[in-house]
Amino acid sequence: MNCDDIQKGIYVYLDDEFAEPERRDFDEHVRACVRCRQRVERERGFLVSFRDKVPQVTAPPGLEARIRAALAAAPAPESKVAPLPRRSRLLPWLAAAAALLLVASSLAIGWRLSATPGGVERVAAEALSTHQEDLPMEVRGSQRQIREFLEANVPFSVEIPRGDDPRVELIGARLTRVDGREAVLLNYAIDDERLSVLQVAAPTAEIPDEDAPPTFHSHAGFDIATFRKRGVLSSVVGSGGSGGVQRLVRAAYSGP
Repeated sequence: MNCDDIQKGIYVYLDDEFAEPERRDFDEHVRACVRCRQRVERERGFLVSFRDKVPQVTAPPGLEARIRAALAAAPAPESKVAPLPRRSRLLPWLAAAAALLLVASSLAIGWRLSATPGGVERVAAEALSTHQEDLPMEVRGSQRQIREFLEANVPFSVEIPRGDDPRVELIGARLTRVDGREAVLLNYAIDDERLSVLQVAAPTAEIPDEDAPPTFHSHAGFDIATFRKRGVLSSVVGSGGSGGVQRLVRAAYSGP
């Protein structure tokens, strides 16, 4: 593996989803590469901190009891085959009960996963990482020039924060990817402070609500805000305690 492979697969690694050969190759590269090792540790710490702040969501109370009650009340199926011995006659019911309980468990897991903002975690982690790296912008200029570049190269409608705050200045943009999905990195300046906005079109399954209001937290001396607007997931990163992130989020919500 090389450094590009590490960057693309870092979340698969942190989620412990690699098969053994790939994980071994990943570990060997990280042990030998200081830059990649620092990035892995930085993002592992960020994900732990972020997950600690996310409330755990479970299936509705009483779901298992309702399924068991439905099983008990269900009529016996008609059968034209000869009766089985008493012990064997229980097997179809046990199989049906096991199948329904499996479905119930799957529903509970699906409920929890669909409500857990895994997409938010990863976009926020990537936003922090790219902000710290201070990557060069592919396009600079007026807001119109930057928008034209994005409209020509991005397959989703980028939500450029643009309110009426004269202190919020759009500097530039570059194309990037998050978990294989196309994304955009925007750079802003507010009173000489550099801020980053990472945006990606998030599948509805990752965040059930059409729009999600901003949530704020801090990590490693940075303020981070995440929100979803018009189907676009955004993560804003700036210096901790400066107020720049809150100002940029307000600009995002004051625009049309």
